[in-house]
Amino acid sequence: MEITKSFILDGLERLDLCDLHGRPYDCSFELLSAHPERKRLIIMGFNGSQADESLTNKQAIIEGFSIPNFSNIKAGMEGAWGIKHLANRLYNVSEELGFGWNETVYTNALLMCSRDAHSVKKAALSSPIGNLNNLIEKSMRFFEEVTLPLCKPELIIAYSNGMNSHSAARLMHDHFGKGCKPQYVNQSNYYSTFSFMAHFKFSDVPVIGIRHMSRFKPDLQLIRKAWELHQL
Repeated sequence: MEITKSFILDGLERLDLCDLHGRPYDCSFELLSAHPERKRLIIMGFNGSQADESLTNKQAIIEGFSIPNFSNIKAGMEGAWGIKHLANRLYNVSEELGFGWNETVYTNALLMCSRDAHSVKKAALSSPIGNLNNLIEKSMRFFEEVTLPLCKPELIIAYSNGMNSHSAARLMHDHFGKGCKPQYVNQSNYYSTFSFMAHFKFSDVPVIGIRHMSRFKPDLQLIRKAWELHQL
């Protein structure tokens, strides 16, 4: 686990993300340090919530290392985030897809917390990172250079998928979609679901974009249908 801690902290330091308020991962540190083949699913939100503003990214990793079996997802299901339905949905999506919540890496596209998605730009301007473009670029590099090597994902679910404004799915598509067009399986306002293939340095992984689970209940059949487009 010491090697994993150093690997993550080195990445945060290299990309100037250490001192931003946030929590890079909501899974346990025990899982982060496990063999990559155990981590077959990554679930990605857009940004950290105010529930995490008491810690910096660096402090969160050090704390996780000191309590390796602590899962912030489990804490959220017990009320640590206030409302419980987001944590419950994050748990259920993983379980119902057959991966297991305690073998899923939960992270965010942007490694900084803010009051909501609309206030990210303002929060970035007043943070050590300086501006939103810097935050986006360095967070995406952290995902490819640090998070992804810790895993061997078969699937990435981005549960913030608006393509006309910043969202987890749009950031992933813009940085790793390599020009491929999202394939929609549903375009309704509530259940909008699409997928595309993300091309990373050493692997290609399908990404499924769904609505934000804090406000929208995911449809597992649509997620499976979008995933099947990349299993043919």
